[in-house]
Amino acid sequence: MTIQHLLVPLTGHAGDAAALDAALRVAQRFDASVEVLSLRPDPQRVLAYTGAEMAVATSMLLEGAEKASNEVAARNRAVYEAAKAETGAGPEVEFREDTGSETAAVARRGAVADLIVTPGPGQDPNASRTVLEAALFETGRGVLIVPGPVAEDFAERILVAWDGGKEASRSVAAALPFLEAATAVSVYTRDEGEDRCTAAELVRYLSRHGAPANRIADADPKQPVDAAILAAAQRADAGLIVMGGYSHSRFREMILGGVTEHMLFHADRPVLMEH
Repeated sequence: MTIQHLLVPLTGHAGDAAALDAALRVAQRFDASVEVLSLRPDPQRVLAYTGAEMAVATSMLLEGAEKASNEVAARNRAVYEAAKAETGAGPEVEFREDTGSETAAVARRGAVADLIVTPGPGQDPNASRTVLEAALFETGRGVLIVPGPVAEDFAERILVAWDGGKEASRSVAAALPFLEAATAVSVYTRDEGEDRCTAAELVRYLSRHGAPANRIADADPKQPVDAAILAAAQRADAGLIVMGGYSHSRFREMILGGVTEHMLFHADRPVLMEH
């Protein structure tokens, strides 16, 4: 298994450039191609919220929506052009534009990508979660969530946050190319459960794939799990965290809080997850 093609959806918000830069670094490492998907709002959607009797207001709203859509498209193109100029004769990069439903576009293009790369939602309070949620819930692919600029060797040392569940297992499978190429892999667990695959079994599995895996101890069992994962990554000097996404319902985690929600907004290094 390897990574041959990455998808990077752009929405014109802060964090797009860092996500594309991380994708290009991954592509360089695995000799893969990158598809830049420029998502621009459909100005015609404004008509769905106005009546025929509001012709003047509708015209003004449509004009404003078209201007906003063009501005998003211009920002996306600028991010792409800047990245392309910096990489030069680097990985193959394709630019594609889509106007309309972000969810549908990401689901459609993500289905034929090996990895989807998006900014972390904590970077821009105005950014929609639509793209990230579409990548996680509509594609069946691994998603690399980038909280900011990354080092060239950010995936050399990796922490796997393991609970033995199917989401964690899927995330490990999606991350295998990274894990096999890493110089160090640390496996952290808090509560494996009686009927779940243990951290020791995961270490043996990763070793069969040539990954230099070892278990890292839980320094403070009383610490909240999300904070403990970040602390373990710090101790392991890991530039990438691999973990399952939304083991509980998305609604429950968003409303009541959960490990995934905390990691999405507060992780200080890239996180690769799959639901």
